[in-house]
Amino acid sequence: MNTNKNKKLSVVRRLVLCAAFSALVIVLTFTNLGFITFSPVVSITILQIPVILAATLAGLPEGIFVGFIMGLMSLIKAAMHPGTVLDPLFVNPLNSVLPRMLLGLVAWGIWRLLNFIPKMPGTVAAAITGFTATFAHTLMVYGCIFIFDGARMGDALRTLNLDGMGYLGVVGLGLPSELSEALASTIVCAAVYAGLFIANNRKSKLSKVEEENQ
Repeated sequence: MNTNKNKKLSVVRRLVLCAAFSALVIVLTFTNLGFITFSPVVSITILQIPVILAATLAGLPEGIFVGFIMGLMSLIKAAMHPGTVLDPLFVNPLNSVLPRMLLGLVAWGIWRLLNFIPKMPGTVAAAITGFTATFAHTLMVYGCIFIFDGARMGDALRTLNLDGMGYLGVVGLGLPSELSEALASTIVCAAVYAGLFIANNRKSKLSKVEEENQ
């Protein structure tokens, strides 16, 4: 009976986390708090953080779903309120939705692999997952654009006087913003995991005290 109850609570917890992180992505998109634009080509986003947290705290399906929401919001924003020269490229779901869904998969995979390491602190694993998954997300986004929309990417680069710059060149050009995004993900993911760990420990201690008093 207790096993069934725990399973139900686990399912409810995962659904709640999935809904909460999806809602956070939507809010960050439509308030523009999730995007920081520095120039016509450089823009920093923190929308990847809820996707990574969903994958690590809830699971693979939830991470992929929140990634889908992130991609959908990116597509809508690119269509309605483009902020950089590259934004029109994200109207293509293969450039906006696909890599964000893959982000959920990658974050979950990195998290699972790190948890196989003996005595790996959860906070450290969360920080590493945040950093590596965010950087992988950037590589996947640019990769999808070059694969599925290479001609339009070339046109966009020409308007910026960056004619002839290839995949590695674009990644290198955006390295400062990419590292900033990865650092933000590292800090937030570690802080959220540490906070949940402390909260769960306090809850467990309170439960033990209650059981002893009964």
